[in-house]
Formats: sequence, C-alpha cells, structure tokens
Amino acid sequence: MKSILRFALLVFFVFIITPSAYAQSAAYDRPTVNFMLLKHGDVYDASSAKAFAKVPQHDKFYYNKLSVTDLSLPQLKRSDVSSTQWQPVLTELARQNVARKEVTAWYQRKPDGFMSMSLIHSRGEFNATDDAYNLATTTKRGTEELRDLGSKLISKTYVVVVDFGSITYSANNGTDMHSWSTTVRAYVYKLRYNDDIESQLYDTWIDEGDSEEVITEKQKRFEQIPFEMEYLTQVSASASTNSLMTGKPMKNESGLESVMRMAMSVTSREDLLQQMYQKGYNNVMGELEKKVAAFKVQTGVSALSPIRAKIGKKEGLKTDQRYFIVEYEMDDKGQVKAKRKAVVRAGSHVVDNRTVTKGKTAESNFYQIAGGRVEEGMTLEQRNDAGLSLMLGYGPGLQSKEGQPSQSGGKLRLEMLINKVISLGIPSLYLYGEGEVEFTDYALAFPIVQPAESMMSTEVKKKSYTFSRVGLGLGKGFYFWRNFSLSPYLGVGWEYASANDIPFETFYLKAGMNAAINIYYPLQLVGGLSAFTYLSPHISKSYSGTYDASFSKYSEIFQGRSSAGFGGFLGVRINF
Repeated sequence: MKSILRFALLVFFVFIITPSAYAQSAAYDRPTVNFMLLKHGDVYDASSAKAFAKVPQHDKFYYNKLSVTDLSLPQLKRSDVSSTQWQPVLTELARQNVARKEVTAWYQRKPDGFMSMSLIHSRGEFNATDDAYNLATTTKRGTEELRDLGSKLISKTYVVVVDFGSITYSANNGTDMHSWSTTVRAYVYKLRYNDDIESQLYDTWIDEGDSEEVITEKQKRFEQIPFEMEYLTQVSASASTNSLMTGKPMKNESGLESVMRMAMSVTSREDLLQQMYQKGYNNVMGELEKKVAAFKVQTGVSALSPIRAKIGKKEGLKTDQRYFIVEYEMDDKGQVKAKRKAVVRAGSHVVDNRTVTKGKTAESNFYQIAGGRVEEGMTLEQRNDAGLSLMLGYGPGLQSKEGQPSQSGGKLRLEMLINKVISLGIPSLYLYGEGEVEFTDYALAFPIVQPAESMMSTEVKKKSYTFSRVGLGLGKGFYFWRNFSLSPYLGVGWEYASANDIPFETFYLKAGMNAAINIYYPLQLVGGLSAFTYLSPHISKSYSGTYDASFSKYSEIFQGRSSAGFGGFLGVRINF
C-alpha cells in the first residue's frame, strides 16, 4: 500500500509540479525604458540632440518623466571603440541620481516627500492580460486586484544610453554623391529594485497625520535608501546614408546611372546627417530587441486558422514583424529549452489594444512562413529580422520564335519587405533589386566601321558577348502552405552589352512568378518563370565614336537574339 502511495505521489509531482517549474509565462510585462543621449562635447552634440528629440516613443514601453535626458562625458571620444565605455557612463548615472529619479517618478514623489500609487496602479491595470482580468473578477476585491500588478513592473525599469560614435562624412564631386556613416552603441542599465528596497521605501511613506518631526525623519531615510542602476549589456549597430548633392547630370552618364539618379533624392548635408541619426537609432533598437529578453514580446497562441494572438499596437506589433512559435520542452538532463515549432509574421489585421482590458481583448492575425503544425497555447516570441532576402542562382533562357534565347545566366537578387521601411499594412509586399550576367555567342547583324580602312563591312563570325543587367521592381508573397510560397512580381530593367567596343544599352519590362520551398528556414529552394520584352536598343551616350545608327529590336544587332520571350530561374534564397 505504501509503495502504491509513493508511486501516486511521484506521478503527481512529475505531471503537476514539474511542468509548473519550467512552464514559460506567455504574458508580456511592459518594461519602463528611458533613452538618454551620450554627449561628447564636440561639434556633433547639437545635431545629435536635435535628431534625438524627434525620436518617437515606442508603444511597447512605459516611460518615466525624468529631468535627465542626456549625459555629458567629454572625456569619452566618439572614436573610442573600447568595450568598457559603460563604466564611466554608469558612474555618471550614479552622479546624476538617475536611479532615485526613476523611483521618484514611479511613486510620483513630491518635493515635500508625499508619494502616490496612482501611476503604479494605472500601469498595472493597463498591463493586465485577459487571464489576469478574468481571475481578478472572481476575487473579493474584483478588478482592483489588477492595480497591485503594477508594483512588480518597477523592477523592470531600464535606462538605455545611446552613443553615436565614429561619425564620418565624405563627398565625391565626380559622382555628385555625399554620405554620412556612424557606429551606434547602446548601453543598457537596469534599476536594482527588490523586496528589501521596497520595504525600506514603504518605511518612508508619509501619511496625512504625520508630525513635522516624523516627516523630516522619513525624508532623511528616503535619501539614505541605496537606489542604484546596474549594468546589463551593450549592443552596437552601424548606419550610413547617402544622397545626391545637386542632382545635376554627370558627363558621359550611362543609362543605368541616369535611372539611379532619377531614383535618388537631393539632400543637404545637414538633412542627410539627421537621416543618419534616425537610421542609426532604428538599427540599434533592432539589436536591443534581439539581445535584451525583457524587450521581446511573448504571448500565447490564442486561436488558429489563421494563427491569432492577443497582442497588437500596445506591444508595438506591426505588419510583417517576425515571431517564432516555440514550445518549451525538458531534455534528458532536466533542462528546459525552447524548441522552435514555426515561424510567422504579423498579418494585415493588427488590433489597436491600447486600452485597459475588459477580459475580451481582440486578436491580431499572423501568417506562417515556415515550420510545422501550430497548436493553441504555444508561445509566440518576438524575433525581429531585417526583412531581407538574398537569392542566388542560374536562369536558363527559354527558346523564342526569333531563335536565340535571351535573359539567361547567373542571377543575384535582393528583396526587402516594404513594411520594414514604411507601414502600409499589406503583408509580404516587397521591393527587389537584381543583377544578372549572361555570356552568349552571337554573330553581329549590323555594319561595323573599320577605322583603318574607313569602309563598311558586316561581321559574320560568332563570338562570345557579355550582357549585364540590373533590374528593380515590386512583388507580393502568398503563403498558401506552411513551407511553400508563391511570389508574383513586376519590374523594369536595364541591359548593357558591347559589340566590337561599341556599347549598346536598352531597357526592358519584366513580369514573373517565383515559387519557394523551405529547406530549413531561413534557407529556401527557389524556382521561377518570367516574361520580358525589350524596348528599342541604342548606342550608349558614353560612346565617343562617330557611328550613327538606330535599331528597333535586338536581332538587328545580334543575329537571332530575341526581343521578347521567357526566362527561367533556379537557385537558393536566404532570409535575414
């Protein structure tokens, strides 16, 4: 009987207590994050402060109103890449009493020492999940229980000091281009706040009936509480911006250079610098969300078909933001590890949940781009990416009625999700840029001037010619199955070839469809088919010779080369 009882108790502990020890909470506790600018006492302090003041606040964080918004440390040089820079920054945070200021902001402590719980309570209610709300409604105090949840958020208070280092500027009058670049570092510090500190704080709470002597004593004790910030980690990211200086055409400018010039804006040196600061801040924020666990949103999968979860704008969710769906499992050594089950992106329906929950929060939807079967209750974990895809492969030209196929050769293509740059709300919409190189044997079909004899002749001997192409366009991904997608696209391109040192160029229109299947995300196998048509080819403006001719189609230059047709593609794609 005792053996049976022991076995029953063992089963109870294994199936009840053990899972609770390693189950991952899917609730997102909003951290409080204050961003500060590091100043170096140089010429870039004013411009960086101007840009920093325009940085929008993130919906996924709380912010405390502090009197300190920047730190001035002229002894630290922007060019210093030492990994120990966080130490003097921490010293300055202590000198400025930033930790005490954070606690003062949380408790809305006034100069006379009186404190309030109103901010803590309001943040507790705003942070509460549907589960917390529904549980609170079953208690005697009801939803007032939610107000107390704010106290645990105080320990999730952070300060991020942003440093724009190694700022450089370059200008090239020959290309009419100028650029700025920087390496941005962010030092992360966390408020040291625990039960002991909180107990000392409550001992200094001033009540309405306290005498002047008691108030004075409590004010002194408050100033003696050892509030501190502690160093957590640091991240870095590079950023660069470039633009035209005047927009004036350059001498001997090719067709490709003209296309690129039309696509670029003319930006002043100061405005370009401001763009660099903004880009640098965005890039380092992406690194922070990858490295600092408290900055990652986690929640449970609440429904399927489509995959849905109770997060939205309150958690900073945006269309095409990437999440991993994980399941926590215990290995043979008793260690709990997160096992990736699927990869998803936020869809077109992102709910505005920036209100206090009433127990029925609306859901945002997600579309799956990789992985296996998803079940309710699995954990969604924010895993930001660049929204870029790099494709590399070979495209065989397909035979056309004119004879020789076109648009064959090696291909390199870069795709970028538009929602990573500007939020349009249309999922999986992307811009692409591609480069191609083709080597094909042709006989020339037009007369060539022979400078030595000053006479006309026709080239009939075949030789190998190189065709270089650059294209750009717009596409849209469709994910019908978990590991398979189709991506139709439309684009334009520019092609360049040289025949007997005479450079030819032409533009073309292109439409196609790519199909991708996951090998193991982020690696995919890609195949595609495209249709194209060339515009009239012409001799490049960069040609300094005297030859004068016009052509209506490619076959008038290269015998049998098609002016329209189909092309194939087979290769691999990596997403990052």
